[in-house]
Amino acid sequence: MDKSVIEHYIKRFLAGAMIGVGGILPGVSGSVLAVAFGLYGPILDAVATFFKNVEENLRLLLPVGLGSLVGLYGVAVILNRVMVKYETPLIFLFCGLIAGSMPALVREAKAASGGLKRRHFIATAAGLALSLLLLLVEREPGGAAEAAVGPLQSAVTGAILTAGSILPGFSTSFILFRLGWYGPMMAALTTLNVGLLLWAGLGALIAAVSLIGLMRMLIKKYPGPTYCLVIGLMIGSMISSLPHVALAWRSLVYLIPFAAGALAAWLMAKIDG
Repeated sequence: MDKSVIEHYIKRFLAGAMIGVGGILPGVSGSVLAVAFGLYGPILDAVATFFKNVEENLRLLLPVGLGSLVGLYGVAVILNRVMVKYETPLIFLFCGLIAGSMPALVREAKAASGGLKRRHFIATAAGLALSLLLLLVEREPGGAAEAAVGPLQSAVTGAILTAGSILPGFSTSFILFRLGWYGPMMAALTTLNVGLLLWAGLGALIAAVSLIGLMRMLIKKYPGPTYCLVIGLMIGSMISSLPHVALAWRSLVYLIPFAAGALAAWLMAKIDG
């Protein structure tokens, strides 16, 4: 196999793993990371046109999908053990990935519309406002106690997780916390409860069919404003994801994973370049 092909699969697998982590880590959105890696539009197109070019679409979806499963399952296991200790630096790492991808996304928005105009700044502000509105809902005190999860709840959970993979800035974890389903579904994942996971897969499939068409239409018809809306959502998502840390010199250590994430995003953009 050609070296460039192997590198392609490895890079897509690693990106998929981080997208999977983002889909389940509290405060992080998997779709925002997909945008950060430049995979958001290609994934939507590959899923929507899968049977028109199966081989080409599998070259993208297979490594990203396998990576996402590894990231999703890996974090589900780790969260039950050591994630409390390392959650803050990991979130700073992901925020760095988001920040480092911003310049490439701005260039894409400019190229799609021949420059930035007033409507693009309005779309960015709207995305930021929407994301911060979700932040206010997330930060409201209280939450549901953990509830018993059956087939219906599992299907809805699958739909919510898929929405987080398709709608940038849509953090799924806090919604599941609110419903009291986060803990039970994490347990179902770590213990491989096949029955509940199959129902979750059905819900995910229904949500994917419904939302992918909508987002593809927006990107095709209104590329510039849509990308700017996504930029606003990403900025808001980054703000909402950053944990509250004490204003002290020792807190500067979190700039290390943030810078590492930004550098990784820049390098990936250069490689795709």
